[in-house]
Amino acid sequence: MFRFALKSINSKKTISILYVIALSISMTISMLSINISSQIQEGFFRVDQKYDVVVGNKGSSTQLLMSSIFFSEDPLGTLPYSVVDDIKDIDETMKVVPIALGDNYRGSKIVGTEPNLLEGYEFSKGQVFGEDFEVVVGSNVAKAYNLEIGSQIVSSHGAGDAISGHDHSDSPYKVVGILKTTNTSYDNAVFTDICNIWSAHSNHDEEAHNEEEHRDEEHHDHEEEHSHDDHDHEDGHEHSDEEEHTHPHNHSDGEVTAILVRSGNLGNANKIIKDFNVEDKDLQAINVTQTLRKLMGNVDISKQIALILSSLVVILAIIIVVIMTYMMQKTYDKDLEILHILGASQGKTIGYLGYQNSILIIVALLISLLSREIVLNLANKVSSSLGIVLAMNKVYSLEYIVLLAIIVFSILPLIFYILKNKRSKGE
Repeated sequence: MFRFALKSINSKKTISILYVIALSISMTISMLSINISSQIQEGFFRVDQKYDVVVGNKGSSTQLLMSSIFFSEDPLGTLPYSVVDDIKDIDETMKVVPIALGDNYRGSKIVGTEPNLLEGYEFSKGQVFGEDFEVVVGSNVAKAYNLEIGSQIVSSHGAGDAISGHDHSDSPYKVVGILKTTNTSYDNAVFTDICNIWSAHSNHDEEAHNEEEHRDEEHHDHEEEHSHDDHDHEDGHEHSDEEEHTHPHNHSDGEVTAILVRSGNLGNANKIIKDFNVEDKDLQAINVTQTLRKLMGNVDISKQIALILSSLVVILAIIIVVIMTYMMQKTYDKDLEILHILGASQGKTIGYLGYQNSILIIVALLISLLSREIVLNLANKVSSSLGIVLAMNKVYSLEYIVLLAIIVFSILPLIFYILKNKRSKGE
């Protein structure tokens, strides 16, 4: 019966192919709409568990949140490190973590911070940074560029533009740790001590200053020839000045782009927000939960529209499947007549119909699972730019329920046909 079912499918290729396409489309879209929307929502709310206040420059509260928590937007600007000390003075028990953005490694943000940012995160290899120009890389960064412990990387100036940014080739970083996959923005980032960011930018500024001096010297060739001896003396003096130059490793001289705070209680959080949201300061303090709710409000509207459109496509696909099934029933009568002539029992004829439908459903299911994997990878590239990483192997129970419902709908016409056939035989 199985071979006969295969031959029957082969004899009606057009209807069979349309049936499989319609069924696989309905399965794929239904699973993807549930999976992607659920993972994005979870990604937003997962952040709410870490920090409750973010301090940064005045501007868009959403941009401040996305740049400092999700590392997906450009920072609003810089503020002095002294603000970190001001926040710590409110309550020493609070967790206060400075963030300095401005460099990238092949497009992945390099986050200048302190080791306590990575508290609670597990390492697949290595350990947290401790010495100058050491970095910890996220799991996706390590996989994308085949990084191992001891690998050296060169950063580029710019928060995410690896092409136009100036390379800090004179200050390479050494990989000392690789994070386990977290399915968060941390998978796509590189972490280092905040002093290294300051030092790299200090070197860049010094190089720019030296280039400017070199241009000035070229414009004063005549004066240099006129006072050659004096020029030699000045050269030596400038050289000694360069040797005495030190990089700004002093925290009081540094700048940060944002400050993450886990206040520990509502009183501390409200005090920070009250103290920093005043007109005479170019700063703002945002409540992470409230900002996320505003952001999720916009996301929910988009999600509802997407779900409505997806539902319409799925319903349309199911209707096509039902129509295709009824069209196939015209060929069933001929097949059953042949089987009856060959002496096949009623049980075998039902088995033949079951085999034929099962083969088509299995093929559609395999295509939908493959399509789901491909689309999830593409969707992950888009969502990663927003700081939300999708887990490729995550499946929700609702996906199975919807999948089962679609399969049931697809076989209902066949069940009705079998019952109708049995009734006519009985008469």
